[in-house]
Amino acid sequence: MKDLNQVIEGSRLKPAMVFKHRASSPESIEKKIELENGWNISSDMIDVYLVDDMKSKDVSREISEIAGINHEFPQIVLFADGVTMYDESHDMISVKKIKLALKIVNRTFKWMETRA
Repeated sequence: MKDLNQVIEGSRLKPAMVFKHRASSPESIEKKIELENGWNISSDMIDVYLVDDMKSKDVSREISEIAGINHEFPQIVLFADGVTMYDESHDMISVKKIKLALKIVNRTFKWMETRA
């Protein structure tokens, strides 16, 4: 849980995405492979974390609770500035959508910085 708080606090400096999956689920394994094969987002842009729902059920459920979303898997949650900015589950998860969400988050924060 301490690590989860560090992830969320760290998202104030750089967006962080958590991918929740269950290693015993064929759908979850397939989505993980799909993301790994299509992933081309620089680690300079986003920190990525993997949570196995079977090994860390409490952390997986806490992520959903903090994010204010239903607990599902596979599921991604994008945190930025310490809050949930985007989430997606099951077949709706894609690298393309993550890139779009990340682009919106980055533009929003750049706009906010210029307004300060």
